Amino acid sequence: DLFLAEIQKSKKVPGRGHCRLGLINRTVLICILTGAGICLALACMRIDSLTLRLPDHGDKIYYLCSMDTGDRFSLTYRHSVEKTLVKGTFEVSERPSILSVETRMTSVGTGLPNTFSKRTTRDGKWIVVDEGKKEIDSFRFFISPVNDTTLATPGEEVDLMKIPSGTVVLVGVERLAPIHYVFYWSGSL
Repeated sequence: DLFLAEIQKSKKVPGRGHCRLGLINRTVLICILTGAGICLALACMRIDSLTLRLPDHGDKIYYLCSMDTGDRFSLTYRHSVEKTLVKGTFEVSERPSILSVETRMTSVGTGLPNTFSKRTTRDGKWIVVDEGKKEIDSFRFFISPVNDTTLATPGEEVDLMKIPSGTVVLVGVERLAPIHYVFYWSGSL
């Protein structure tokens, strides 16, 4: 009996030390699994996003904004030849792509949309051309100090004149993983 008692004493009985180590290991494992789950979600989910990319700079994303189907955005600029104001309004489609909704301008001229009477109306100082929600994948434009270009989204207005003159800007709607937003906000994209 004494022999069995000594054996029982010498055995490590699962107790405080082992449980703490087990609890720490479980906590670390839970943290690792949670982190991996978040990373997987950030990489696999997709968000429809309005992007302004700089194709001559490795397609760097200059501006990124989540958009829902039906959301509208606009570009307003001063026409370089006519020196008049032009505002293009666009909508996000389900695909996602860009739908050209309308062009507003204060005069007609070189490089401006044709003003067919069936598609053109007047709204105060504006000549409004209904673009018929023509679908386009993306479009490009050059930054020029003459244009004074501004992008307006449902929640924000962005002065694009901070982009160097002569830069090509590519406007598109893309289905991106949320991880792009993390990189964008950190300045990595």
